[in-house]
Amino acid sequence: MRAARPCPAAALSAAMVAALVLGAGTGPAPAGGSPAGAEALATYSQSSGSLPPAHAWQLDVTIAQGGTLALRFCRGYRTEGPACHAATAVPDPGRVDAILRAARASGLAADPARRLEDAAIPVGGPTRQGTVRLDGAVLDLPAFPRPEDAPRVAAVLDAIAAAIPAALLAEAEAAARAP
Repeated sequence: MRAARPCPAAALSAAMVAALVLGAGTGPAPAGGSPAGAEALATYSQSSGSLPPAHAWQLDVTIAQGGTLALRFCRGYRTEGPACHAATAVPDPGRVDAILRAARASGLAADPARRLEDAAIPVGGPTRQGTVRLDGAVLDLPAFPRPEDAPRVAAVLDAIAAAIPAALLAEAEAAARAP
């Protein structure tokens, strides 16, 4: 697999997520928005990677501090219209607590995950990344962590993914129309 430099759009996306989590943005959250004034407790993004439009997809989720989950699922490479479906729900409080437990247990607050060097980042393929706000700090969960950090990042991402109600995701996947 070839390695390449990160796409400028990917860097912009990470910057937008960071701005949202830090409360600096005024636009909608990546997952379709958080309740007004609510800070993000966690964000989660997952994509299919480089595939033909009929098979490509992107999932963005924001869990607000107050417990509301906003989800946005898009098919193809469009970010609005019938290719996308947004929905909100209240996630299981135990699952939200599990995110915080995983974040604390990961040690990422004291020893942040480091991202792979640009030349080592693989081209194509699925990705997932996110953030968690823990004790006032934002923990970055990079899509391409260094091998020694990957298990800690994966444990927290798995906890966030487990908080996404399966029925809500299935509804969004069914409602989003392929291009």
